[in-house]
Amino acid sequence: MTPEQREGAIEVLDALTRPLTVREIETFLRKGGVSRSRAIKIAGTVKHWHIVALMGPEGNKNG
Repeated sequence: MTPEQREGAIEVLDALTRPLTVREIETFLRKGGVSRSRAIKIAGTVKHWHIVALMGPEGNKNG
């Protein structure tokens, strides 16, 4: 990838992504088997990390 292509890709990602909300982080943790009280504490702690979720194509070879 050329430097120009890389810069363009980063600009597109910046325009289309956003950090997850505390509620979204909590929901993902709960779906992963974390208890509600622990998920709330973890989500409140990691919200300052500005985690961004990138979604890929559905139905790959691994499931």
